[in-house]
Amino acid sequence: MRNYLRSLFLFTLVFLTINGILAESRQPDKFKEALTIKPLSDGKLLTHFQFSVKHYGYKEGVVFSHYNFFPRAIGQIFQTYNVRELHLTFTQGRWNYEDWGYPFVPSAGTGVELWAWLWKDGKLDENWKSLTNALAGLFCASLNFIDDTITVQPKLSFRPEGPFNITELTERAELRYGSLPHENVCTENLTPWIKLLPCKSTSGIASLLNGHKLYDSNFHSMSIHVQPSCEEPDCINQQLEIIQTVSTVIDPVRNSGKRDWSLNNVFGRRLSQACPLAEESNLEIIIPEDGDYKIIPDADDIIQRSMDDTDDVEKKIAVYNLKKIEPDTELSMIWNEDQFEYNFNPVQPRIFAHRFFTGYGQERGGIKVNIFNKSPNISIPIIYYDVIPWYLKLYLHTLKVQINGKNTKLDAVNPIKDLYFQPAVDRSRPNVIEAEMLLPPNSLTTLSIKFDKVFLKYTEHPPDANRGFDIGSGIISTGKIDNDFLSNSTNMSLVTKKSLVEYMYFPIRIYTETLLVSLPTPDFSMPYNVITLTCTVIALFFGSMFNLITRSFVAFIDAGEEKAKKKIDSDKSNVQKGEKKDFDGENFDSDKSNVQKEENRDFDREKTKLEAEKTIDNN
Repeated sequence: MRNYLRSLFLFTLVFLTINGILAESRQPDKFKEALTIKPLSDGKLLTHFQFSVKHYGYKEGVVFSHYNFFPRAIGQIFQTYNVRELHLTFTQGRWNYEDWGYPFVPSAGTGVELWAWLWKDGKLDENWKSLTNALAGLFCASLNFIDDTITVQPKLSFRPEGPFNITELTERAELRYGSLPHENVCTENLTPWIKLLPCKSTSGIASLLNGHKLYDSNFHSMSIHVQPSCEEPDCINQQLEIIQTVSTVIDPVRNSGKRDWSLNNVFGRRLSQACPLAEESNLEIIIPEDGDYKIIPDADDIIQRSMDDTDDVEKKIAVYNLKKIEPDTELSMIWNEDQFEYNFNPVQPRIFAHRFFTGYGQERGGIKVNIFNKSPNISIPIIYYDVIPWYLKLYLHTLKVQINGKNTKLDAVNPIKDLYFQPAVDRSRPNVIEAEMLLPPNSLTTLSIKFDKVFLKYTEHPPDANRGFDIGSGIISTGKIDNDFLSNSTNMSLVTKKSLVEYMYFPIRIYTETLLVSLPTPDFSMPYNVITLTCTVIALFFGSMFNLITRSFVAFIDAGEEKAKKKIDSDKSNVQKGEKKDFDGENFDSDKSNVQKEENRDFDREKTKLEAEKTIDNN
């Protein structure tokens, strides 16, 4: 017995030692948080929260062995439905590219946007449907309404954000995309989003996320991105990274007429302390290039960095290490001006676009997209992507392209180098347009196409049918290009598909306006009126006939009338008995004599009356 216990003790000691060595060799999760604040040219203030968690030791197809900072809810969804990459964005409002430039991370159109790369395992469509249902429950959103009539499979847009080999990826995985432009974003979506953070909202910059201030902004976007990442160039050891971002555009000029701001005024809260689980916790302010201002307190460091992939110009950034900052520090920026004067000539970005409806009436119409290239000497490649619902029936032969108002018929000047078009199937799938385009320098390229409006069944209209139907944003994908690439002297006829797509990584997505289309709406009150009238007539007729058929009628006799009837019957019986007695008795002759005398008396009275009247007439 003693030897058995000694052996068990040694085995346990060896097991714990090996497990401890493996635990020490396993690299723990890394959590970073950052808040970037940027004053915009129109007086508004951009705030961008970013939280990232890297899970080390990730391998494709291997179940998570443990959860540390990485949220279990996302990890289970990621593995259960064989997801390689996931991107979910909630947006309210539209990013103003002409005044604000490009966002730090690609935003999305109004509503909810979901796209994911899923591994091919024989039930990919089933996994996509289950994924939308799971995310709908997790974030309290209507993502379960992304069905086959909304889901599409882009061919050119939405490349993976993580490391990938495009040939291997397309053989093993497929892309799915869906959006709900009519979805409203509220605190019900923000609360579960915050619960995914390691420190929740108890500490760190997440404590500044105040729903009342967040949803009072001109624009706000909340996203979650789950994707593989690599720290080495050869990408031998992959990590699974989750990036959560919140971007808001707040207008301090609206309340005070000045651009002055502070954390307390912007968020309604003060920053208490950094998240103790964060490896890095920084607050960054992008310093404007001009203007008289003062930032309080002084920054811990001033660095220079390019903020996006489209601008090579490095900008000065004031960095505050929140692990060293004093609790309840009030960070503010004060401008030396009595009143803000708007800049009516902002520096416009290189590419931006506008989309709108054309035509009139309830039968047909059209869509027109204006795409601007403000680069003076560079032709810029883009991919235009648009999803139109099935109840707008597009006609491909009506597609027209114009450059600076002139039609393009020759292939040499046609900006469309490749085109993918998926016609809609009623109640099954939407229209899809994807076009590889090369925008000439300093040009306005216009795409237009016509459609017919489909008559819907009255059960297919939403409760607010008179408001109309929301159409999602068109998406332009572009990126950073070389100044020597596709310059004005380049022969555009030599541009191939490889130079447009494989040359570039498209980190920038530009979203156009969402549209509202009015379809022929039936008179919903007419069926109600007909049903009400018909039911009323039938009810009256049926009630009367049913009463006549099933009811038995019994005469109603009053108690008083019954008593009087009995008395009359009794008196009649007595009279009949008395008459019979008189007829049989001795008084019959005397009664007969009395009756005869009375009749004679009446005759004499009438005779006297007639004689008197005759005498009067003679006189």
